Parts: sequence; structure tokens; C-alpha cells
Amino acid sequence: MNKKRDHLFYLNEKEGKAMKVLWSADKPLSASEIAQIIDEEWAKKSIQNIIRTLEAKKAIEVAKITKIGKTYGRLFRPTVSSEEYAVGQFKKFYNKENDVPCILSALVGNIKKDNELSDKLKELLENYKED
Repeated sequence: MNKKRDHLFYLNEKEGKAMKVLWSADKPLSASEIAQIIDEEWAKKSIQNIIRTLEAKKAIEVAKITKIGKTYGRLFRPTVSSEEYAVGQFKKFYNKENDVPCILSALVGNIKKDNELSDKLKELLENYKED
């Protein structure tokens, strides 16, 4: 991951579900493994189309080709982390410095009070000030 992205991509609902599975996995997964984890009726029927679309968007890549059962299959991994994707979407819509405090306020306002989160935000701000 951590590759520089030349372009942004949008994930529809089904693509997002497939990407969430890949983002949470600790290893590359096959299309059938992704569908099995999603565990919805549509997943098994349309996972190959979703994989093709994600490859075309350069959201995923083939990590390796391996023997799966009696045939060979591809294992996929994301090309960006969920955090990189979120930042990309944020930058797509908000590019003014004034937007950042509003967005942070909205995000924090929607989270139950959490001292750990508060401490982490303070730490991030201190690191930001030092740079």
C-alpha cells in the first residue's frame, strides 16, 4: 500500500463492502473468500464483476496466483488503505483550509465522548504544530 495515487476512485456500495473485507484481512484473499465473508445473496453472483471493476479502478491488485482446490486462482489485496481512501474522498470535496476545522468538529461531534480520542487528537495537534 502507501503507493502514490495519480487519481481518485469512487466505491459504490457493493465495491465498498468488498474493499472493507480486503482492508480488514491480514492476507490477500480470493474472490470466493471475499464473497463468503460478505455473506450476502448478491455477493456470490456478482463478486467477479466487482473484482473486475475494482481492478479497473486500480483499487486492488493481484497479490499472487495460487492453487485453489484443483485450479489456480488469484488472490487480491487493496492498493490503498482505508485511511488513504478516506483522505482522498475528503480532499475531493474539501480543499479549503477553513473546511478542516468544520469537518473535524462534525466528526468528533458524532462520536461518544472518549478520553482516548481526545488525547490522540491533542497528540496529533501537538505533532502538527511541531512540523
